[in-house]
Amino acid sequence: MQLPALVLLSTLLAGLLWCPGAVASYAPACHMYGVPGCPRDYNPVCGTDGKTYANECVLCFSNRENKRDVQIFKTGRC
Repeated sequence: MQLPALVLLSTLLAGLLWCPGAVASYAPACHMYGVPGCPRDYNPVCGTDGKTYANECVLCFSNRENKRDVQIFKTGRC
């Protein structure tokens, strides 16, 4: 009875490795960043669009400018 559960678990884990979009992303905290600009510190985040942004504020600014809803896939470079 344990073998089917092990096979199912292995299949799910393999799916997560092959399908990065299946991993939960999270919304950037854009309410923390107002106008006129973003800090120049380099603290990269990887967006759900596959692009690396210099920091969370830059991702928020890009979302506002392009009317998009890119979320944070992970901290660090893509």
